Order: sequence, then C-alpha cells, then structure tokens
Amino acid sequence: MKRAFLIIFLLLSGSSLALYLTQPDRGSPVPVIYWITQDDPVKRETIVRFEQWLKDNNLPLCEVRIDNVNQDATKKLAQGLSGVGADLMDIYATQTEQFAISGMLMDVSEAAQRMGFGPDKTYPALRSDLVVNGRQYGFPRNAGAPVIWINRDTFARLGLAEPEYHWTWDDFERIGKAFVEATNPPGARQRSYFTQALSLTQLRRSFGLSVFNETMTRSILDDPRNTEVMRRLYRWTTELRLIPTLAEQNAMAADSARAGDAVFYLFQQGRYATLYIPRYALIRIRPIGKMNLRIVLPPTEEFTNMEFGCGIISGYTKTKHPEHVQRFMQFLTSEPFNLLVAESGDSLPPVPEFVNTPEFLRPPDHPEEWAVQKVFATAAATYGIAACRSPFIPVDMITRVGTGIDTAVYDSVIAGRTAPEDAGRIVAERINEAIQLNIAYDDALRAEYERLSQVQAQIDALRAAGRKIPLSWITNPFHRAYYQAKGWVEEDQ
Repeated sequence: MKRAFLIIFLLLSGSSLALYLTQPDRGSPVPVIYWITQDDPVKRETIVRFEQWLKDNNLPLCEVRIDNVNQDATKKLAQGLSGVGADLMDIYATQTEQFAISGMLMDVSEAAQRMGFGPDKTYPALRSDLVVNGRQYGFPRNAGAPVIWINRDTFARLGLAEPEYHWTWDDFERIGKAFVEATNPPGARQRSYFTQALSLTQLRRSFGLSVFNETMTRSILDDPRNTEVMRRLYRWTTELRLIPTLAEQNAMAADSARAGDAVFYLFQQGRYATLYIPRYALIRIRPIGKMNLRIVLPPTEEFTNMEFGCGIISGYTKTKHPEHVQRFMQFLTSEPFNLLVAESGDSLPPVPEFVNTPEFLRPPDHPEEWAVQKVFATAAATYGIAACRSPFIPVDMITRVGTGIDTAVYDSVIAGRTAPEDAGRIVAERINEAIQLNIAYDDALRAEYERLSQVQAQIDALRAAGRKIPLSWITNPFHRAYYQAKGWVEEDQ
C-alpha cells in the first residue's frame, strides 16, 4: 500500500512540475507582459516594433503577448478586481472612469511626466479621456473622429450629386431620400440605405446643445432643440428609411458575403452610399480593393463639430512588471509606433506631429487615398471636441449601448414607444436624479457639486444679462468650444 501511495505521489509531483515548467512564461528568458487587445496585424506589428525599440534604446527587454479572449469590459473588470488582470489592456474612453474608480488601473501620472507620455504629448482635446480626478490612467494608441465616407462610384452610377464638404440636415435628407428611392424597388424588401449610422451627440452639438450645462452639474436635454434632433432621427430611420435600425443592420450583415467586415463590403457594393466611421475604416477598406473615395464632414445645422476621442492603453495596478508597462506607454509616443499608425490607417497617430508626415499624407501604396488623408490631417484638429464627462455621473451610465439612460430613451423613440417631445425631459430627469444619488453619500463630491453649482449660477446670471463669461468657469468641453466660436467668453485677467 505504501509503495502504491509513493508511486501516486511521485506521479502527481512529476505532473505538477511538468505543468509548472511548461507554463507560457517559463519559456521566456525575459519578463512576459500580457496585453488584452484585438489580435490583428497592426497589434502584432506594434509588438515587433516595441521590442526592437527596447533594443535600439538599450532598455531592459520584455516580451508582449496578446490576450484577445478577454476583451469584454465585464471580463476585464472581473479579472482585474479578482487580482489576475492583464498587464496592459485596451480601454475605451467611455470606460476610463469606471475602470479607474474601481482601482484596477495603474496611476501613471508621475511616470508619464518623468518619461514623456503626459497628456501634453497628445491632442489637447483628449486630456479628459486620459485623466480622471486629476490623475492620468493611460495614453492613446490612436485618436480619431468619425467622418462621412462617400463611395463616389455609387453616386456616379446613379447620377446623383455628391454631398458638399459642409452640408446641412436638409441636404442629408434630400440626397439620402433620392438614393434610397433609386436603389430600392417599390414593394420589395429594402436592401440599401444612405448611411449605417449617425451620432446623437454630434447632431445635438451641431444645434448648439450638450447633454450638460457649462459646469456639468445637471443635464439640460429638456430643451426644444433636443426635440428637433429626435424628430429628425425618427424621420430618417423610421419614416424615410435612410438609416437602418440595429436589427436591420444585423440582417444586412447576415445577408453579406463578408460577415466580419460586412459594413465595408456593403459600402463597396453600393448598398450603403456613405459610412459614418473614423479613419480606421481604411484597415478594412484596403483589403477589399481600391475604391474611389471622398470624405466630407458630418451634416451640420448650425455649429460644425466632430466627436473626437481615442483608444487608450492602460496598465493593471497589480502588474508584476510596472516598469515594462510604463515603458510600453512611453513607446506610444515614439516615431516607430506613430508611423505604424499613420501607415496602417489605424485612425490618427497619438502624437499630433506625425499627422504631417509623408507616411500619413501620401502613403506610397495608396495614391488614391491622398486627397482623403488631407482631410483627416486637418478636420479633427479643427472641429474635434472630446466627450463631456461630468464628475458626478459616469459617462457609461448615460451612453452604454442598450441600457444607458440616453441610449435607452433614444431606442424607445426610434421604436415609436416614446414621443420625440418627451425624450429630452425623460433623459434629463433620469440623469439629474442619478447625479443627486451619487453626491448624497460622498462628502467631497457633494462639496465640489455645490461649488460648481455656485459657478453655474454666476454663468446663468451673466448669460441672462448678455455679458461674456470667463472661459475658466466652463468645464464642459463642448461649451468651451461653442462659446469661444460664438465670442461669448473672455480670457481670465
């Protein structure tokens, strides 16, 4: 019996040792850090260039491996909060606050200043994407703003005039209606749409409206301008059928020969006349084949604007290799990485100076894109405005697909369950109620809310009197840009 137990013990011990010795990290002579991201050619080339950059600069080496299984935000949070998060992870701008407040993101504020990847290294508009409560939690791997892509061959084939670079909501409706009527036979199931989507935020801003007031202490969507935005979107989606519903988008994708990049294939085939997507569309369009492309700004009613944001790389607060994680963020400011973004079409390089390089403006293998690249080089920097992030309510609580306060009411309007006239009031009430709940049990947050509410009262008084407002009083990035354009602010003395 003892001999049998000894044999079992030795077998189990040997198995444990074999498992330990064959763990992925054991086979590497240098530290291994894991990066939760999409496994694609750009990310793989990023790793190659990072490791070469370390060698070229005589820096401690490490190996980066991609984890593309745990990209879902819930998985990242669950793993991070349980103590087993990946060293690096892609974080989208709507997630920064939630992840940072949870304590799972590495605070890189001091390291960023020391190593040169602070917010000043990227576009000024993106600061609020990286910084939460005054602390920095990552650096952009790219930046971008959605534009309207035009398949010129589709318009030429149908004999339709293309949109102008600056165009209005009425232009969108007129041209879109002509396209849908020309491509969908009467009585048949609709197979073609003018565009796949538009932005609720961009449309509101083009009408001079934001989700929040100037100090982001309350929602102001109970405004007649929001009613007009909702009426238009309902008309374009439900009545004129210029934009598909989510269910219709999914049906078109299922009907496509290329499920993975269906929207781009459908664009090439002329079933979408336009697309509303940032520059990263080039990554999907190039493999399909050369296209006769043109770029115009989103349709605007009063104030020309674009939604400007970024994809962020953040570090895990409990990583065993913090110095390598920080070094990876430093690499995001380097020439090798920024030229990779420029060459690949993966939106805008995170460091603005690399937008003005030949690699970005005149990619040698894609001369048909040169006119398009000129637009990208100037449009976002000229018209781009970051997302509004009130410190009193997480942005994800408002914009989360399907369940966010704003998106849920929008879906209800499109489905015909909520009247456009009621939508803004409902959203504003729910956001403002959530703000009051959030500050009720946080003394510091409530004190900041009360301070900014006093500032808001002063802003309201000056506006009522027709006087200019000190720019420093305005924390809402949209209102800062809008008021400056209108001449409604004055610089502080």
